[in-house]
Amino acid sequence: MTRDEAARQHHSGRADEAATGAAAPQPPVAPPAPPADERPRPRYGEYAPEGWTWQPPADPSPAQAPDAPAPVVGAAPVPAYPQPGAVARPTDRAWTVALLVFGAMGAIYNVLSLVALPSSMVRSLTLTASMFGTTPPSEFVPGPAAPVAIAVGVIAQFALWFGALLWSRARMRAGASSWWIPLLAGVAAFIVVMAVTYVVAFSDPALVEFLLTPPSTTP
Repeated sequence: MTRDEAARQHHSGRADEAATGAAAPQPPVAPPAPPADERPRPRYGEYAPEGWTWQPPADPSPAQAPDAPAPVVGAAPVPAYPQPGAVARPTDRAWTVALLVFGAMGAIYNVLSLVALPSSMVRSLTLTASMFGTTPPSEFVPGPAAPVAIAVGVIAQFALWFGALLWSRARMRAGASSWWIPLLAGVAAFIVVMAVTYVVAFSDPALVEFLLTPPSTTP
């Protein structure tokens, strides 16, 4: 090999190295980090520093959102409409309302009868004595237990009717039979009236003696 050929090979090798170095990729240069905002945030009642802007917090991504509660397996779905069994029966509802109205009138009559019981006692005794041919007392003097018994009887009449009303309403909403509730309240109200009448009548000693004395028979 001559000196000229060796020089040409040397120059071609350096040219290849220069081309290879120029074609090699350079590593990317990271951009400089922005300077930290050292301005103080405004507190309540203060103005924001000049140039400060508020940025709303970013919405959490679906992956960061809290997990929704898992559906309960086997739970019965809540019906959007009332079930057919909860609908009140038309016939039962009509009878219940009619008996409640009749019971309200009966409660008012019983209250008026209990309040007028001391004054009507003499008339009742006169009518009873005329049937048996005896002479009743000329007047009725109620004892101290009579006003208390009358007050309890009046309160019981209203309590029984209102109790029947609320109970019947609850059973009608549940679709259950309720016509018998006003009848039961009416029976209880009648028992209360009879008990109060017994207490008031036996509070007068003269009336007690008249009631316990058997009628005399003439030969």
